[in-house]
Amino acid sequence: MLISFLPALNGDCILLTSNEGNVLIDGGYVNTYNDYLKNRLIELSDKNQFLSLCVVTHIDSDHISGIVKLFEENRNNEIVLVKNIWHNSFRHLQQKEHITDNITKGNFRFSSYIKEEIKGQVKISGEQGSNLASLISSSQIAWNKQFNGNAVEISNPLIEFDNSIKIRLLSPSKDKLELLYKFWKKELYKKGFIENIHTLDYWDDAFEFLLAKEKQRLKNKQKKISEQEEYDFEKILESPFEIDDSTTNGSSISFVIEINDKRFLMLGDAHPDIIVESLKEMYNKFPIQFDLVKLSHHGSFANNSPELLTMIDSDKFVFSTNGRTYNHPDIETIAWIITKKDERIRTLYFNYEVSISNEIMNDKYKEKYNYNIVTPEIGEPLEIHF
Repeated sequence: MLISFLPALNGDCILLTSNEGNVLIDGGYVNTYNDYLKNRLIELSDKNQFLSLCVVTHIDSDHISGIVKLFEENRNNEIVLVKNIWHNSFRHLQQKEHITDNITKGNFRFSSYIKEEIKGQVKISGEQGSNLASLISSSQIAWNKQFNGNAVEISNPLIEFDNSIKIRLLSPSKDKLELLYKFWKKELYKKGFIENIHTLDYWDDAFEFLLAKEKQRLKNKQKKISEQEEYDFEKILESPFEIDDSTTNGSSISFVIEINDKRFLMLGDAHPDIIVESLKEMYNKFPIQFDLVKLSHHGSFANNSPELLTMIDSDKFVFSTNGRTYNHPDIETIAWIITKKDERIRTLYFNYEVSISNEIMNDKYKEKYNYNIVTPEIGEPLEIHF
């Protein structure tokens, strides 16, 4: 079994391959797909393998763009057969009075305005129907099948694929999705597009466009913990916690995936409050031991609360980010992990070498807190074998 965290800049693209099945979690940016993901998927197809499941955790350009490109090129399974996809679009949250399929589409296509604005990234196609919902709909792939075509949410907490892959859903809840819908509707009113009734595809475009842009308006809340040359991790534990208030992150699909005797925690960009609630419903012994933990929102402290980090444990914690844009991961998240009392050595995995990974490479820290750091060669994926 292999879990590959592909270079996705400040985003996520995770490919899990095994004899029991293959799962893709997010697609990073278009460059992630072109440079890393596409060839891996073609290799699977050449071996007569397929994706048992593709999960789009939430609508955000650093997670969704590579998936859009995959589905643009995969209209006839030229790249790889995708058997199931989980993706919550407008059609899964909408209120019936806003939709009709009998009215001609408006001329304004939101998808033509979706661009990736970080230097060196390739913009998404502006062709009509290039939004992800339209591409999925036209592909006839089983879309949220395990939820009867409705939104992926925690009321159906345990899903099994081919009797060998189990997924225990932790997020989102119906309440989080309702907040997302209200946010989207408010933004549409602001831009003057809510007055006219259009087709379902039109609203899917609007939904993806506005939500993919939401986090670009957020302020960078990262602050320098200390101007000292050395970190005082016990002091850092006293830092106040302020939860993430992004509605898109609140809608993120998060889950435990179990394959054979291995258990992996994939937190997407989810809010920690709903994760904590779900874990308490699902487990009765804490801390819960996982074979790997992919931390929420690239290691942001606002998404990995002290309560959550005391409830979970592993000898493998993964940070997926190049550290740019929001300066993730946060030192508070790292402090809550490495100060856990345990005789085993914990390994902190980074799919890019970032400033914080270099700062805590200090042998004195590693010896005192019993941890190790792993980063791949520049430009290479982070790969963890089981």
